[in-house]
Amino acid sequence: MKDINHYLTRHLRAKVRARSTIKEIAQQLYAIDRGLKLGFLWDVGCLSMDEVSRLLDSLKAAKLLQDTLVVVQIGHESADDFGVCHMDRFVGQQLWRPTVVDVSAGQAAPQLADERVVAVCNGYTSLLESRLEIIRSQHTARRTNTPIAVWPIGPTACRTSAYGLFIGYPVVYWYDTERTQDNCLAHVPLTVFQASSNEQTNTLFNPFVSFSVPNVLLNEPSVNDAITVWTESMARAGLKCVTFCKVFSNVIM
Repeated sequence: MKDINHYLTRHLRAKVRARSTIKEIAQQLYAIDRGLKLGFLWDVGCLSMDEVSRLLDSLKAAKLLQDTLVVVQIGHESADDFGVCHMDRFVGQQLWRPTVVDVSAGQAAPQLADERVVAVCNGYTSLLESRLEIIRSQHTARRTNTPIAVWPIGPTACRTSAYGLFIGYPVVYWYDTERTQDNCLAHVPLTVFQASSNEQTNTLFNPFVSFSVPNVLLNEPSVNDAITVWTESMARAGLKCVTFCKVFSNVIM
């Protein structure tokens, strides 16, 4: 990760002034490249999709990243959010399907999503896999520059679920966006799970992944299994992990 950070510091300092932001970008790209997470939502650094694509080209040319990292536009419009993922993690391996938790407003408490909601979330993932499969076959045949894949989820899709699936959270939240943009997580005790690389240059704990699970669902078999798989994978990678309980007066997604 140090090599990526040094490279980005040299090449981004005219565009991204904050060293902490450059370090965060380096940590996220390192985590994706090593398979520690599926994707990273690019919401830092004020870079466009094209700029990120060219940046990945230069990192690959410097042998700091694998050739299979791609940019993904999340939605139909170029102004939509975007991120970076390792396409082989989505289409080259059998994905562990996350547990989906329904946090729609109006419910007394978060609950496991029903089969209909799970099918919707699986559909999001299958759509991304199919788009990345096309990109991968074209990229392998021609060895083009870093491509931009379009993940055409509709305007009514639950973006919170899509983001969680893209990043690779073991537990993903969903809520009914056709009825409300609110959720039922306010004042609900949550256990937060975080992981950080051991290659950081300071003693601060700067997680590259952070997600939460309602305490009331921690003993559900599907939730417990998903957390166990994630925890064991982090342990095999020798990462630092922490958990803590948090209650928020308002949870914005």
